[in-house]
Order: sequence, then structure tokens, then C-alpha cells
Amino acid sequence: MKKIVFFDIDGTIYQYGNGVPKDTRWAIRKLRENGNIAMICTGRTKSMIFPEILDIGFDGIVAGAGTYIEYQGREIFRDEMEEAIARDIISTMRTLDIMAIPEGIDYIYFDKEYMPKEYFPIFEIYLKEVGKNVIEVDKASKIEVSKVSGIVKNKEEVKKMEEKYPDYKVVDHKDGFIEIIPRGFSKAEGIKKVIDNIGLDRKDTYAFGDGMNDYEMLKYVNYGVVMGNAMDSFKSQIEYVTEDYDKGGIKNALERFGLI
Repeated sequence: MKKIVFFDIDGTIYQYGNGVPKDTRWAIRKLRENGNIAMICTGRTKSMIFPEILDIGFDGIVAGAGTYIEYQGREIFRDEMEEAIARDIISTMRTLDIMAIPEGIDYIYFDKEYMPKEYFPIFEIYLKEVGKNVIEVDKASKIEVSKVSGIVKNKEEVKKMEEKYPDYKVVDHKDGFIEIIPRGFSKAEGIKKVIDNIGLDRKDTYAFGDGMNDYEMLKYVNYGVVMGNAMDSFKSQIEYVTEDYDKGGIKNALERFGLI
């Protein structure tokens, strides 16, 4: 029976500066060769997914925390914020000294004026990998986004964002990075839309992740697997734990499940 496996990107199959491990690349390709379905399931919007990741070969993408879905090259769902709301969120972030990163299906926007110097190396990676999709906020004539992320210096500012935007879920990654996502959207909801659309059973679902924005996804699928490089407090909440991202975590788990 065909199985479907959803892969988070950052900290799961890819890390900035290290890329995608060779054994992970091989394992995902082997998974598909065996007749199974491999899907990206990421908080990143489609415009932020690097060619190095797409070149592994996937059957589809759940992007922007479930706000965009495509399968076998066909778009099956998209949701975008009203531009006025996106610009209001950016304006509020500026008053709180938060660097806004509005994320769209086609473009990613960076509020470069508020960018901390330690973030510049990551910004340079985006310019190198998907430069045609990168626009500075102040140079954008139009903002088309599904969610807005940000780099936070003071954790108190996260609470202020939550209070001002009750219709949005603020995901705090505990490392200075936040995501502001319309309520009702998540990786888990994206997965549900995928399996409903292609007619697969939930019992045949697997997922890999490493952070709190993966929690709902890992709990929703039948077999949710957390990476060994995740925080211990997160690993303790998930039934299946594999090795680190760069220590055979994906390959070993897929072998243990008999998928490769």
C-alpha cells in the first residue's frame, strides 16, 4: 500500500551552511522509487524553497504552514493575506524594532532597514539561492504574502503582537524567530487537505520535523518522527525519535519503518 511522507525543511532535511546530507537525498529518492509519495511540508512559503531542496525530487509541497499546496505540479490550494493587513503588521513590527520578513508564494520580502547584523549571512544565502524572488520591503510596490515572520530582540514584543492580532497565531520558535500565521492554518491542516485531495488514508501518513511549528503535524499523522537535533523538551512529546539531521536521521527512520 502506498504511503505518504511529509518532510519539514529547516533542521530536518536541510541546515543553513550545511545543505542537504547525501544520505537524506538518497533516502527520499529511494522512498519514491519504492512507490511512495514524498512531500515537502514547511513553514517556508514556496518562494523561499531553494533549488538544492527541490532538486531532491518531491511529489508536492505544503508551504507557508498550510497556506499553499501543490501536488504533482498542480496547485490545489492557496491563501493570501489582505495587503492592508500585511502592511499593518509590518508597520507594527517596525515600532517594536522587529525585522519583518513577509513571505509570499512568489516573493519573499525583507525589511532590510531593521535587519540585525547577525542575520545578514542568512539574507545573503537567500540572495544567492532565490535572488529573483527577493524584494526589499521599501522597494515593493505591492505586498502579496501568506504569512509574516520576524526576528525579535525582546521576547516581550511577542506578547504585544499576540494581543494586537488575535486573528493570527504567533508561533515563537524560542530562537528569536517568530511566524504570524492566519488562524485555522497549520502544517497539519495542509496535510489533511493533501490526503483528502488524493484519496489516501491517514493511517498511511508519516512526517518528520524538529521544532514547535511541527508539533501539530507530527501529532496528526499516524507516524510522527522528531529529529535527534530537536530540543529535548520537544522530543519528549513525540512518540518516535530518530538521529540528528546530519547523522542519518531520515535514512535510518525510513529504513526502520520499512519504507526503503
